[in-house]
Amino acid sequence: MLDWRKLEVFLKVYETKSFSKTAKELFLSQPTITIHIKELENIFGVKLLDRDTRNVIPTKAGKVVYTYGKQMLQIYRQLERELLPFKDEEAGLVEIGGSTIPGQYILPKIIKLFKEEYPKVSVYLKVSDTQGVIEGVLRGEFELGIVGAKSRQSELKFEACCEDEIILIAPSDFEKKEIQVQEIETLPIIKREEGSGTWKNVVEALERAHLLPQKLRIVGEMGSTEAVKSAVKEGLGLSFVSKRAVELEISLNLLKEIKIKDFSIRRNFYLCYLKNKEFPPACTNFLKFFRKVIS
Repeated sequence: MLDWRKLEVFLKVYETKSFSKTAKELFLSQPTITIHIKELENIFGVKLLDRDTRNVIPTKAGKVVYTYGKQMLQIYRQLERELLPFKDEEAGLVEIGGSTIPGQYILPKIIKLFKEEYPKVSVYLKVSDTQGVIEGVLRGEFELGIVGAKSRQSELKFEACCEDEIILIAPSDFEKKEIQVQEIETLPIIKREEGSGTWKNVVEALERAHLLPQKLRIVGEMGSTEAVKSAVKEGLGLSFVSKRAVELEISLNLLKEIKIKDFSIRRNFYLCYLKNKEFPPACTNFLKFFRKVIS
């Protein structure tokens, strides 16, 4: 009979291409990882991985098991989620995807308060960029997403939940406190990755101000707000970030907010979920709690 834990271990080894990395990420020993893979190979009757001194290489059979195994594990976890409320109506699992700012600066506090009221509910939060969260909701990996920009997928419902301001930050020794909007094109800019909701809002605001984003002096691209902040502190360039993410650094004079005359970027964060989806009780309770706290 298939052991789902062994399948999870195999999928992680396949993705990391490393027994040691898998052991670290799953909090298991390397010998345990090896045993799980060997037992899974015995279950299927085929060799799944070839291993030399440096690399882990999936066999053709291993590639087939990975493709179907990922789908099977996702269905199994969905089955567990659907059955949990029948075992204990006060328990359950809520899986949430949060784009960078909501995921790092808004949701952790709300989840903590929610857990105080619903201690038996488990809440899983994964932080990604906006596009990654939206794709996760579409695939059913997350029941809810909190993102910084809407997309056009007709299957999804987007519900504005709270506001945010995006500001321009510079190193603390930057010579100016305020600039004209046209000066943005002359500055070295560190951008976020293309899937970022922050960057999408910046591009739209620049276009409204008749500035072409392709004319910006892009000196770097970062995959997280923390990386952006570090790069700006080191003097690599300036960048647009959520004001929520830099309040502490600005108060400690580690970063500097640069005002832009007659120019501002405000946006909404959005709850994102599949239309006509029936939520299990735990998720329904989280939605009600979230709306109450955020309003």
